[in-house]
Amino acid sequence: MIDPQIARERIEARIRVGRRLGPNVPAVAKDEREAPAWELPPVDSYGDEPGALAAADTSSGGPIAALGADSKPALPLEWFTALQEVHYQPQIVKRLLGAGSLFVVFGESNSGKTFWILDLALAIAAGKSWRGRATRKGLVLYVAGEGAGSVRSRVAAYRRKNPDVDELPFAIIPQGVDLLDSASVSRLIETVRAAEAACGEKIAAIILDTFARSIPGADENSSQDVGRAIAAADFVRTETGAAVGFVHHAGKDPSKGARGSSALRAACDTEILIEGQSGQRIATATKQRDLETGEPMPFELDVVPLGIDEDGEPVSSCVVKHLDATDAPPRAATILKGKAQRQFLAAIRAHAKDKPGAIWTLEELREIGRKAGQHKNTARGVVDAIVTTPYMQATVGGYRFTDGAPRP
Repeated sequence: MIDPQIARERIEARIRVGRRLGPNVPAVAKDEREAPAWELPPVDSYGDEPGALAAADTSSGGPIAALGADSKPALPLEWFTALQEVHYQPQIVKRLLGAGSLFVVFGESNSGKTFWILDLALAIAAGKSWRGRATRKGLVLYVAGEGAGSVRSRVAAYRRKNPDVDELPFAIIPQGVDLLDSASVSRLIETVRAAEAACGEKIAAIILDTFARSIPGADENSSQDVGRAIAAADFVRTETGAAVGFVHHAGKDPSKGARGSSALRAACDTEILIEGQSGQRIATATKQRDLETGEPMPFELDVVPLGIDEDGEPVSSCVVKHLDATDAPPRAATILKGKAQRQFLAAIRAHAKDKPGAIWTLEELREIGRKAGQHKNTARGVVDAIVTTPYMQATVGGYRFTDGAPRP
């Protein structure tokens, strides 16, 4: 078995590969991409007994004594006896985003997700309260991999609406960053450090718009490709301390999360769904690893005139106008989409009239869909979606139909 010290040196050498790559490394084709620095050799490659460290005899003197006076574990250990202080994660937006977290903001096209995340990003850069939530001021970098020109216009609209804001630690990177290429990731990290030096603020957040433009040529539905992108984002978070966020598109059924592999939702700390395509829109945290979910954050888009183009036509953009949470319609009314879901809703309402307060199992709910004329696969998908909405309440033995009434 190879000595643990040699193993650690090999790991550190692999990590330094990404750090040494300068900002002038030319772009490479997909097939020529270097193996990312965060993809380390498997533990088994360091010897025939990868579990040897865990097999230390602890019968005399406890686990610390078993390591020996001159021994150091290959990975950091935090012993039970030291875990007595209360630890909390700092937040860059109180009750919404943790410092150094991984987050996803997703919604359908024209839902206003870019306007919404820009409004949040600029509030962080200004260090000002956002929807009554304190923010931690810091540098924000917005990677505009899709439509850099429109992002510029939206920031210009924000400045018109907030003329007192003259300077903020906020900058756009007007091109995509390929998270599957280690040289591209290294350039992003070096850019963060240069921006920190230029503005004098520590990085708070990096936003990549969109997720698809951050993994060019990869398959969003592949857990392997998405997993590599997540590993790259984790590497950036570790190296910079920034929260890293993706702007992403919704799938066919927004209630099931963002488009593509569910690996992204599983990995993120915060997931925020933007609903609506005109008039009032709703942002809702649909997943929080450590914070609370479910509070609706309604908003509208206010048009801001920017000037006249070369043909004499008016040019405008929009800014977010926040609304009170009490103005938000019931979440259930906005989340059900499609003929099949509406058909099932009508059927379950009819059954609920005959059996008020009844509790149904998943299979019984699917049978209601099938009796309404739905194919078994359609009924399964509809039920799986609706049981996660306020139309249904999980309880002992199954689900109770609430028709969108508030849950106790």
